[in-house]
Amino acid sequence: MENQTERDILAIEKEIDEAIENEDYEKLNTLLDEREKLLPKLTENELREIYERDQHRMKVLEEKMKEFKNIALKTETGKKMVQSYIQTEDKGQEIDRRG
Repeated sequence: MENQTERDILAIEKEIDEAIENEDYEKLNTLLDEREKLLPKLTENELREIYERDQHRMKVLEEKMKEFKNIALKTETGKKMVQSYIQTEDKGQEIDRRG
């Protein structure tokens, strides 16, 4: 592998990890597309190393996805509770108006 390509791929790999950590998925997609262009220039060993790092990244992303699901579920539950409270309040006001 050329020295320039090695620096490029290492820089991209570092930025991929940072994008995952910062939850910047648009940047992550851009970096993955950029990295894909360099893959044909890499040796089999280097490709294997990238594959192993990607396996770890997938686990990290799966954990983040679980966190997002939990947050969404809690948000939806909270929303339903608020709506229920509002409906109960509305019924109470309706009873007060009718006396």
